[in-house]
Amino acid sequence: MQALASGERHMTDCQTETEHKPYQIGTLRYSLFGVILVGFWLILGGCCFSLMAWMMVPTVLPLVLKDYHASAALIGLVVGNLPSAMNAVMNPVLSTASDRTRSRWGRRRPYLMFATPFVALFVILLGWMPQFAAFLDAHSWNMGLTGNALVILLIALCAVLFQFFDLIVGSVYYYLAPDVIPLRFFGRFIAASNIAGILTTLVFSLYVLPLVKINTAWVFTGVGAAYFVIFMLMCVFVREGEYPPAAEYQKERNSLLRRLLEWIVIYFRQCYRQPFFLMFFLGLGLHSVSTTCRSVFNLLFATEDLHMTVEQFGKVGAVGALVSLGVIFAMGFIVDRFSPMLLYLLSAVPILAANIWGYFFTTDYGSFFAVGIAISVVYAMQNVCSAPLGVMIFPKDKYGQFCSANAIVRSLLLILGNYLGGVAVDFFGYRFIFVWDAVFTMIATAALIYVYFKWKQYGGEKNYQPPCTE
Repeated sequence: MQALASGERHMTDCQTETEHKPYQIGTLRYSLFGVILVGFWLILGGCCFSLMAWMMVPTVLPLVLKDYHASAALIGLVVGNLPSAMNAVMNPVLSTASDRTRSRWGRRRPYLMFATPFVALFVILLGWMPQFAAFLDAHSWNMGLTGNALVILLIALCAVLFQFFDLIVGSVYYYLAPDVIPLRFFGRFIAASNIAGILTTLVFSLYVLPLVKINTAWVFTGVGAAYFVIFMLMCVFVREGEYPPAAEYQKERNSLLRRLLEWIVIYFRQCYRQPFFLMFFLGLGLHSVSTTCRSVFNLLFATEDLHMTVEQFGKVGAVGALVSLGVIFAMGFIVDRFSPMLLYLLSAVPILAANIWGYFFTTDYGSFFAVGIAISVVYAMQNVCSAPLGVMIFPKDKYGQFCSANAIVRSLLLILGNYLGGVAVDFFGYRFIFVWDAVFTMIATAALIYVYFKWKQYGGEKNYQPPCTE
């Protein structure tokens, strides 16, 4: 990608619009072809990141550990608990730091370029740990561990190092697109990203996953090498513009501990003092909570209450995913044309209708199929609308910081929601998933209606200025 001009290249507005038809964000200006190239590299990089962070390691690593008789508790610790704990600490720090970074490479790419080689290295090493353990054992360098114990230890250590560097990428990658993609194309970019993600999952499931048992080491090596090459190319070809100087909040002469405490106070004051942002965090978080019961208990509802087979349930999911592809594609254009905030609010209506209908009339495979497809379609629409909301609402200079603050609220709500959802289903039965979804959708929508009217007061779509965060 080559931007047609930066903030340093001066052209008259008339000349610019007539000759190049530029699309601008910050100091970056693109032709239509330039926008497409930037989107292509970001989506390609996103597919690699998703393959690594959400499919390769979480899906394949438990299989590898299980082959060496690791306990379920240990697998859960290495694959689930440790990354979650690390993310809770690292994400706010990295998000805020990247917002305030100023370099010749921008504010996001330095972190991506630093971490990417280590992510690729440690995912490749993960595949070769059994052979490395055998080498250590053969030379009596096994630290007193033998057999499976040594392999499990080495894989666990390598997995933690992988997750550390992968969290650096994951904490920053999603902030790059809002900095370089013009807002008028953002809905289509998100739609294309979602479609590419679905296709990546399909290719991984059909062609990569079956190879894991045949040759684990070379599968990890191939994925790691492809990730390194593609992600580094993305960092080279996706340029960032110039940013205003970062605000200074702390005095350099203070001790490290005092500066850390001050940073925590500043972070919470800026992110959580305004009811406008708090209600926005709450609305998005409760929408996530609304789906927890269905994601956990939908299969059990289908098989236990409706006496469906697992194959029938899988067919509903597959058809829903295919139908959603077309919906996502169309929504990309719709979101760029109409307000994503209003579209997100309006999506609550069909969600409520589908859940009310589902609660009273889902009695067999046919009715489950119908309501399942309807809910898949509506949530596909809502997911495309949700991504541009943060870009619209959060302060531009603190975008990453506010995304991390939103993630903290969402995580806390999900922890509570997962527990209470399980208690509710134990008490009311699996059909309660429809009630749960409807109730929390209504609460979340009420919070976002407040946000919508305050957003209009702050200038709305044309003249929005976020409330003061200092």
